[in-house]
Amino acid sequence: MRLEGKVAVITGGGSGIGAATAEAFTREGARVVIADIDAAAGESVAKALRAAGGTIDFLEADASGQADLERVIGFATSTHGRLDVLHNNHVSFEAGRIGDLTWDGLRRSLDVGLVSYWYATKLALEPMLAQGRGSIVNTASVSGLAGDFGLGAYNMLKAGVVNLSRVTGIEYARKGVRCNAVCPGPIGTPPIDRLHDAAPATWEAIREAIPMGRYGRAEEIAAAVLFLASDESSFVTGTHLVADGGLWAHSGMPPIGGLGPDF
Repeated sequence: MRLEGKVAVITGGGSGIGAATAEAFTREGARVVIADIDAAAGESVAKALRAAGGTIDFLEADASGQADLERVIGFATSTHGRLDVLHNNHVSFEAGRIGDLTWDGLRRSLDVGLVSYWYATKLALEPMLAQGRGSIVNTASVSGLAGDFGLGAYNMLKAGVVNLSRVTGIEYARKGVRCNAVCPGPIGTPPIDRLHDAAPATWEAIREAIPMGRYGRAEEIAAAVLFLASDESSFVTGTHLVADGGLWAHSGMPPIGGLGPDF
């Protein structure tokens, strides 16, 4: 098993990519601590994975708070005596055009989606450096590599996550600690499900823009996170792995001469 004997912390582990990653990690032998602000969701994930034979704990936590992050990392290290993997995976942001964002909304977006990633990383580095090894995987996005209409705050924070991963990767490369980002495209997680119900035409337009013609699945992103967390990626650090069905590869130009993705 690829994570046998390793200890992992996953934030935002109560649903979507975080829950799928928790399943992948426990399946591969890791002892996992998941944190989420949604207590019911987090408890449900932990209960299901324990029933499947996984070693997992859940902590209710607001990842935007210093004290909660300290409590989560502290729990993992005090309970298991080490920390091998940190998967920063939580986010919250204000939507709207750049000129319509509010001071408080943008600040909270950056605090939750970027500053807290840095602080969790800072906390995780202490045990990882003491061990001489560790892997930090940050959930970024293709929206951190390009711009989207009406998602300026999200674009800003995810771009920051990409570069946080780069600088952490190079600064600790000779200390045995790796750091990388995974950049998903549109994934069929609860926010996308809600979009389908609220604006089906928009949901369909996004799906059609993906060259593969479908939304990604949370377990597909979890597989990418598992690779970056495991020793299989031992020479990979300071970079980002794009998993988006080809979305970022497309220039955005409409099909010319009828030569579209379907033929």
